[in-house]
Amino acid sequence: MEMWIYRRMQRISWKEKVTNKKVLESVGLQRPELLLTIQRRKMKYYGHLRRHDSIQKRILEGKIDGRRGRGRRRQTWLGNIQETSQMKMCEVCETALDRRRWRSVTAHLADGMAPS
Repeated sequence: MEMWIYRRMQRISWKEKVTNKKVLESVGLQRPELLLTIQRRKMKYYGHLRRHDSIQKRILEGKIDGRRGRGRRRQTWLGNIQETSQMKMCEVCETALDRRRWRSVTAHLADGMAPS
């Protein structure tokens, strides 16, 4: 809806082939990167899960018995959290329990380095 409004403000017809990026640049706005937004929300949710005792936490940390199928291993949610935070899993678990430290970790995701 908002892109429609920006296009109307600029008097850009829907028939014209103008990308959303160009429209946002002409208005002077910048769209947040989708991947960064997803990573931040995922990290915040993991911190929330880690601090509370819930069924979701048990499911997330649970181990499944059985044989692994053929092919490449699937990416795990915890593995993705570890990769995003650039810390070892034990550090991630400890840091997530401390809300202040976890907030600083999620705040510095765009910088590419997690604070200690």
